[in-house]
Amino acid sequence: MGEMLPTAVLLVVAASVVARDNNTCDGRCGLRFRQSPQGGVRVVGGKTAQQGAWPWIVSLQIFTYNSHRYHACGGSLLNAHWVLTAAHCFDSKNKVYDWRLVFGAKEISYGNNKPVKAPLQERYVEKIVVHEKYNPLTEGNDIALLKITPPVTCGRYIGPGCLPQFKAGLPRGPQICWVAGWGYIKENAPRPSPVLQEARVDLIDLDLCNSTQWYNGRIQSTNVCAGYPAGRIDTCQGDSGGPLMCKDSEDSAYVIVGITSWGVGCARAKRPGIYTATWPYLNWIASKMGSSALHAIQQAIPPRPSSRPPSAQPLHAHPASAHASWYFQQPPRPPAPQPPAHPRPPAQHLLPSPTPSPSKPPQALSFAKRLQQLIEVLKRKRYSDIKNYYDTEIAELPELTTAS
Repeated sequence: MGEMLPTAVLLVVAASVVARDNNTCDGRCGLRFRQSPQGGVRVVGGKTAQQGAWPWIVSLQIFTYNSHRYHACGGSLLNAHWVLTAAHCFDSKNKVYDWRLVFGAKEISYGNNKPVKAPLQERYVEKIVVHEKYNPLTEGNDIALLKITPPVTCGRYIGPGCLPQFKAGLPRGPQICWVAGWGYIKENAPRPSPVLQEARVDLIDLDLCNSTQWYNGRIQSTNVCAGYPAGRIDTCQGDSGGPLMCKDSEDSAYVIVGITSWGVGCARAKRPGIYTATWPYLNWIASKMGSSALHAIQQAIPPRPSSRPPSAQPLHAHPASAHASWYFQQPPRPPAPQPPAHPRPPAQHLLPSPTPSPSKPPQALSFAKRLQQLIEVLKRKRYSDIKNYYDTEIAELPELTTAS
């Protein structure tokens, strides 16, 4: 009985440490959270997404002087500090105090002036990083990064998206691709959709997209074309900056291959959505958020554990100093009321270092060593069992119907 009490304490403490680490957004990227099957309402060829369907999707909301918030663009969470979006979202509103970010949402309220409620999180923008060669006339280099403050806490409905590997290029072979956002549910709608929408799309050959009867040469090599030749399924205004997500099998993770950029109308025939490809900008992204941070979200599926003894070499090729240096402008004091979300407090030592007792020094030392070993075992087990907590199955898209 005397041995069981220290063991029980050890399990509680170790589980607490591992649970704390799970909220740092450093886990696997590109995984959808478990959902119960439920039908959605058909809108612009899409359907209503379930809570947690796309944990990395972000609502970028314009913040007014009277504390009202209006959804304007989408974005993708890359880690606890950074969001990927489109540069054109900031053509008219380019100050950090113009924006608020909402994470973990399914439904949003247009013009809301109240703090969000859990599990949603609201954050400020610390810095807006628009690509230096962004061209608002051609929408060239339509990509931007937002530095989040305070950092986001990942959890039940919030998690990071993946980016492609270097030199990945356009995905080859059969792909399962989706778009999602709170954009207009039809062309010239009065306001964005209050509920997150999702739609299955196909990647379209750039040569076809650039042909005379389509976009007639306006598409650039850094674009991705996605949708359907007949239209009826498309992104629209308010979806800008959101992700085009693809994977090559049911067992793989989703990769953000494009950023919603522009199009002619919404869901028109031979006018599919145009996206900024992510793979040509990986070096640019690394120069802003750090090469090690980028590398962490390029690992869609971690390597299987090796049976060989651990190597003495470091696990990561990039040293801690490999992060690029950058300057963050200090955000102005946001207007009241303050969002309810607070920065995650620094990790506290759960137990002080054990001091050897004159009467039982071996037992104290053994307990500390057992605690450390169990924490490491639980951390490793977390990665091997992670698929128990996520759902990577994709709902089938309803058959297309002719628009009335």
